[in-house]
Amino acid sequence: MTKSIPTKTALRLTKATENQLKYWVRSELVHPQRIGKSYYYSFRDIIRLKMIVTLKIKGLSLQMIRKGLKNLSEALPESDELLSRLVIYTNGIDMIVCEKGRHFSAITRQRYLSIDTEKIQSNILELPSGSNADLGTGKILSAVLSA
Repeated sequence: MTKSIPTKTALRLTKATENQLKYWVRSELVHPQRIGKSYYYSFRDIIRLKMIVTLKIKGLSLQMIRKGLKNLSEALPESDELLSRLVIYTNGIDMIVCEKGRHFSAITRQRYLSIDTEKIQSNILELPSGSNADLGTGKILSAVLSA
């Protein structure tokens, strides 16, 4: 059985307002368990609420958050452990998710290539002297990217 968190604690943990929480429950953005007149939230609900609050503060519209969360739940397995490891960025327009070094937009499902230019620079600096003369440009690039 998963531990249920009462509304008062959920508000404190997520920094959501009571009105926000009521609206998000009514509009089915979150799905807490209802017992009588009280709502109880799972760990997954709390993470979702914290993401919603943070993304709203950063300027992402509720419409984009809803779309991003829907796509995210379709793209990733139902795992609380995975959810707690996600890193999500926003510029107020898009919701970029980093999961195990992979980057993608939760809104458009666009995948992004991540290139560590500092690592490339350090690999170039570590090339033995005379490498420029011995290798063609394609071989140098190949050596740097494979290092």
